[in-house]
Amino acid sequence: MKIILTESIEKVGKAGQVITVKDGYARNYLIPKGYAILANAANLKKVNEIETAAKEKTDLRNVEFKLKAQAISGLVATFQRRADKDGKLFGSVSEVDIMHFLEANDVVCSKNQIVIDKPIKNIGEEEVKIQFTNEIVARLQIKVEEGE
Repeated sequence: MKIILTESIEKVGKAGQVITVKDGYARNYLIPKGYAILANAANLKKVNEIETAAKEKTDLRNVEFKLKAQAISGLVATFQRRADKDGKLFGSVSEVDIMHFLEANDVVCSKNQIVIDKPIKNIGEEEVKIQFTNEIVARLQIKVEEGE
């Protein structure tokens, strides 16, 4: 099925692009969520408008992400966890823990935007990336202390 994307979707295409996808994907996901419209004659005339609107929306979102990245850069997240005598945690510090810390500091992001290279399972300091877009990445200092 030929569709016109109204929003950029990673690994699918950019807003305003005319692409062919499987019928079920278009009917059951893209069109109902508002990510795409059918590529008929009337809608093909609107491609430039769709591209312009998507660019404006992306620019606004990028400004918001840059403000969030600046707010994150000054933070140090400190977590208290139980650990054995060698400093190995009984649990770990997860993306959800970091997400809740950020929400408590008025920075809202999704769990999927938090990139942890390896699980945080030891007492000490780590650095975690918060990736809003490929270009906008913030780094958050994580400090794990023994406690609880």
